[in-house]
Amino acid sequence: MTAPIFHWFGKSQKQGPVANKFGELALPFAPLVTLDSGERVVPQQYLDVVRTLENLETVLSHITVPEHFQLFAGQEGSSLYLIVAIVGKENYPVSGLSEDQDKIVYGRRWLIEDTTPTSEIVQTALLAIKKVREHELREKVSVTINQGANVTTPFNNHLDLPLLAGNAKCLSEQAINLSISEQCDCIRLDGLPISLKSQHRISDQHIVEVVVEGHSDHFHDLCNKNILVVFEEEHEFTHAFMQTLISMSDRTIDEALKFDACARFSWQFDAFSLAQFSYMSRNIKSHDERFNSAFKDMSYRVDAAKAPPISQYKLGQQQRQFLANYSNLAGYLPLD
Repeated sequence: MTAPIFHWFGKSQKQGPVANKFGELALPFAPLVTLDSGERVVPQQYLDVVRTLENLETVLSHITVPEHFQLFAGQEGSSLYLIVAIVGKENYPVSGLSEDQDKIVYGRRWLIEDTTPTSEIVQTALLAIKKVREHELREKVSVTINQGANVTTPFNNHLDLPLLAGNAKCLSEQAINLSISEQCDCIRLDGLPISLKSQHRISDQHIVEVVVEGHSDHFHDLCNKNILVVFEEEHEFTHAFMQTLISMSDRTIDEALKFDACARFSWQFDAFSLAQFSYMSRNIKSHDERFNSAFKDMSYRVDAAKAPPISQYKLGQQQRQFLANYSNLAGYLPLD
């Protein structure tokens, strides 16, 4: 596996320091670290950046994403964003659209601030893809109700929350008590049955082993393997199964998303080696006041710009009450 990278810069005799292809430029007199190769380089935290649509697209072009996904960048006014597209089948077929026809859909826009460094853009892409896949997964876990007469998706993201809030009490009551085996019989993942292999009780925990049997084009990583679901009460099984699938899906993305062939979030990286890498790249100090002044100015510009305004409406009352709970609060306070 390719090692994580630093960034370094050329220098033109006529133009001075030159930004890298991602739009980042080392602060003047920034401290250097030495790679195993012997190269002396400037780590990410000491790079300044003015993010543009062009260099944002350059960053995204260096990211490898899982099959069926694609990253896009856009700009609306002065705001940059990235968005994830996924190609699949319609989860809720309607007239005029074949169940076998591919369809492209998009997740939410993820804001990319002017000062967002490359590493954070990669992290944002990772989270955006995870949430898009989770959204699809939630719509693929179905449950049969009314003695099998109806099929629905209780974990989808489109439930009417104001309506749900008004019925929260009755929703928390167990209208139907089903055993774990009976719950498995009612659940499907992408139409595939759930087979109960074993169940155990250890202390106050249920440990249930199930298998999703069959083939799913988009969720093959969740099929035909032993899945351990851990929970406390029997009625929690379906929730725990859904959450376990989400965790497994997230692990798939951890391994699949790469930046310049490097799977930054892979579990194949040894945690203690990562700790050493973090110490080497971040625990560096500069005694050059010219750099320290430039770094302080950059940090102020980045952090102060994040401070939001306090609402002039009802939300503002809650915000002020929240802030009143803390005395001598450091950081950049919301603008009043």
